[in-house]
Amino acid sequence: MFKKIIAAMAAVSGLAFAMGGIPDSYALVPVDAVELGGLRPEYTLEYMKSIYGEPTLEDYKPCDLPAFSKYEYKYGDSVSIISVGGKIIVDIHTSADNGWTTPAGIAVGMDKSVLQDAYGKEDDTFQDKGILYYQYFVHPSRMSGLSFGIKNDKIVSITAYMDQ
Repeated sequence: MFKKIIAAMAAVSGLAFAMGGIPDSYALVPVDAVELGGLRPEYTLEYMKSIYGEPTLEDYKPCDLPAFSKYEYKYGDSVSIISVGGKIIVDIHTSADNGWTTPAGIAVGMDKSVLQDAYGKEDDTFQDKGILYYQYFVHPSRMSGLSFGIKNDKIVSITAYMDQ
């Protein structure tokens, strides 16, 4: 039995090597880390409203298939929630130190060094409009994760998302 287990482990290792190895650059945060202010992508709008009350509907982009219409809700000037179909949250974004944190306690205004301590090396970075974004994925598919906007070595925004 032990020989079969060793053989199976060797086969998996050989397959990973043949496929170019297993990338060591992925932080691969756990699914339960993709949360902001107590909300996760895939939570319902009803749950959001039960915690924070009625939001302001900021934008609505209709679609021929109502299940794919896009809604943007706001809480104040710094929190934006995106929903597709008006039922499920797909994106939570904050751009101010307003008490909305990740489960690891990361908040806007903190030094970027806290990201390494909480999540390890980022999976990807990109720059947009003078802000450098550090991304941490749940899976290499990049379908869900956390994105942190960095400017002058400080966190200026946080987004918890799933692909919509």
